[in-house]
Parts: sequence; C-alpha cells; structure tokens
Amino acid sequence: MSRASDPLPHIVAAGICVGCAVAVVLIGDLRAGAVPFLGLASVWSVAASLAAWRARLPLWSVLALAVVLRVALLASEPTLSDDLFRYLWEGRVQLAGFDPFLYAPSAPELAELHNGTWEQVAHKDVSTIYPPGALWLFRAVAWVWEDPILWKAVAGACDLGIVLLLARHAATPRWAVALYALHPLPIIEAAGSGHLESIALLGLVAGLTTRGGAFLVGLGGLVKLLPFVAWLPMLRERPRAAVGMVASLALGAVLLLPFLGPTLLRGFETYYEVWAFNSSGFRLLALVFDEPRPIGVAIGAVACAVAAWRLRDPADLVLFVASALLLLSPVVHPWYVLWAFVPACLRGRWAWAVIASTTLLSYAVLVGYDPDVPGSWEEPAWVVWVSVPPWIAAVAWSTWRGLRSPDSPAG
Repeated sequence: MSRASDPLPHIVAAGICVGCAVAVVLIGDLRAGAVPFLGLASVWSVAASLAAWRARLPLWSVLALAVVLRVALLASEPTLSDDLFRYLWEGRVQLAGFDPFLYAPSAPELAELHNGTWEQVAHKDVSTIYPPGALWLFRAVAWVWEDPILWKAVAGACDLGIVLLLARHAATPRWAVALYALHPLPIIEAAGSGHLESIALLGLVAGLTTRGGAFLVGLGGLVKLLPFVAWLPMLRERPRAAVGMVASLALGAVLLLPFLGPTLLRGFETYYEVWAFNSSGFRLLALVFDEPRPIGVAIGAVACAVAAWRLRDPADLVLFVASALLLLSPVVHPWYVLWAFVPACLRGRWAWAVIASTTLLSYAVLVGYDPDVPGSWEEPAWVVWVSVPPWIAAVAWSTWRGLRSPDSPAG
C-alpha cells in the first residue's frame, strides 16, 4: 500500500472526532465550560476535515461514525442554546388550546401552564416566530413526551437522514459525505441542541435528491422558510414541479388556519427590529447608515434576485442566498451556517467547511456570560474577524482555481 493511500491517519482523525464528542458530553454544562468546549470544537473541526480528506474511509465506516457521534451528543445537556425549550413550550401551549402567536410565554393567561420547560424559555415577552409546520411538530413532540431528549432525538435523526441522502446521491463527492457526517457543527446543533435546521434541511435535501422534489422542498419550507428558495430553478427546469408546490402550499394553508390573526408577524417583527449577534457585513453597514437593516435587506434582495435569474441549480441558489444572509443578517447564530454548509456539501464545494468550523467560535460569547447581569451577552470583537475573512478567502481561492482549471475541486 502506498503512503498516499494509507488510511491510518484518517482512522486516527476519526477517532479524535469520537473522543472530542465524548469529552463535550462529559463537560456537562457547556455554558459554564465554554472555554474547554471551544477548544474541543476547534480540534474536532480539524479532525473531521482531516478524516474526510480524499475520502480514504470506507462509506460504511463513515455512516457508522455518523450514528455513533449523534447518539453520543444526545447525552449532552442542551446548554448552548435554549431554543428547544421554546419548541416544547409552544407545543405545550397548543395542547392547552392557546395560540403561540397570540400569547407570549409571559402572558398571564398561560400562568397555569408554567413548569420546568417554561422556566428555561428565553425572551418570554416575545411570541412565536415559527412557520406552521414547525408549530405542529412542536405540538406532536410535546404530546408524545415533553422532554428535551425526545426533541434532540428527532433533530438528530433528521440530521442522520441528511447524511444518508448525501451518501446515496451519486453527484455528491465522498469526501463531502464524510465531512458532513463527522463535522461537529451539524452534530452539536442537531443532536446536541435540537435546532430546527436539520428537520427543514432534510426536506430540502430530500427534495433535491429524490422524486417528489418540489413537494418535499415545500415540507422543509413549512418548518423553516429558506427551502422555498429552491422552487424557482426547479420550476424553470421542470414546469410539472408546480403540482408539488401547490400541494405543499395547500397543506401549509391548512396548518396555518388555526393561527390566522393580527398577531401573526408580531414575534418576527421583534426579531427583525431588535436582535443582533455575530454580524459581519451588517456591522459594516451600521457604521455608514443610521438604519442599516432596510439597507441590508435591499442589498440582499437585489443580489438574490440576480442569482435567482442566473443560477439553474436549486442547491446553488440556496447556497448563494444562505451565504448572503450570513454576510448581511444582523443575527448569525452558528446553526444558521448549516443553511450554507448542507448545499455546499451536496455540491462538493469545500470552501464552506471553513465557515462551518470557525462559526463555532461565536460561542465565545458564553465566556463570562451571566444571565443575571444585563449587557454580559456580547460576543468578543475578534470572533467575526477569525470566522468570516478566512471563509471569503477560501471561496475566492477556490473560485480562482476553478477558473484556471475547470477540473479542480469546486469551491
């Protein structure tokens, strides 16, 4: 066996991934242990990249490791984010016959529902911001068992489904399958924190890689809206996709009926007007404009409209729109990067692995954070400079290489 084909370094790197996952679980409270978590996440990201390099690991071992890593993170405490407690609470509210668009968690009408889940919900004065598909999922899980482990299991299983779909998609490079299967970002954010992204992205990837594409993409859009972006190139290439689009929209209308009312967008308005975290391009806009949010929206809308006109591949369009959001949005949580990372893996574009790895450094905001101290939630200024410029440089480098040599790996 030649030195270049020796799988031992890749096996060692995969073993480091497993060791890091176990260590993350053993930390327990990741807010209190933010410093060691950041170190482990960085090592894990590098190890995953090395293990995936040149796809030396057999596919069966990659899939087995994907299962092991996600099952391991089910045992972690959901302390990096409290979003899943909001999911469970809004499911509980619906089961009691209340509308989460109308009643924020702090509403006095919900006082009798208060429990341990309610205590963990953040921003109790803000009503829901989630689409109808997500709300009905919250209700279903809360009806079965109102416990974080069940929601984490659902999110982790959907993330594993993404791995399987990438693996069966012939056009996805094997290194990209291994990278996504072993990388800490999707594992931590799905099986660890239970974010909705894995569920919505499963619908998107299923729609782009299997039959019934437009309808499955629409199902993802009913959980989080971004998958709907893929519809325009799908309709352009296959006009019959309109049938699936209409079917999913009809389902969405039925799911939305119980929530129709004047408070439908109240929570989203708060999200849009008030919150800011880990921004890059938006931060630059704020230095120039007194009202940077509408400027960012306008720039993003124009860029995405041009991309929608020119790009023919649905995954490429989702990747472009997600990347624009990462640059222009006032709020960029680590799990938002999955919207770019997943289509990038699907299309074999390695440069987005950079932002997938560095975005975990934004959890440095937890170092010194005290929920009882106003103003202590503030990310260090260095985070955005460590995460965004290397990603832009990687995209520029891979694009330049692609222009020079069409046979080189895509960016």
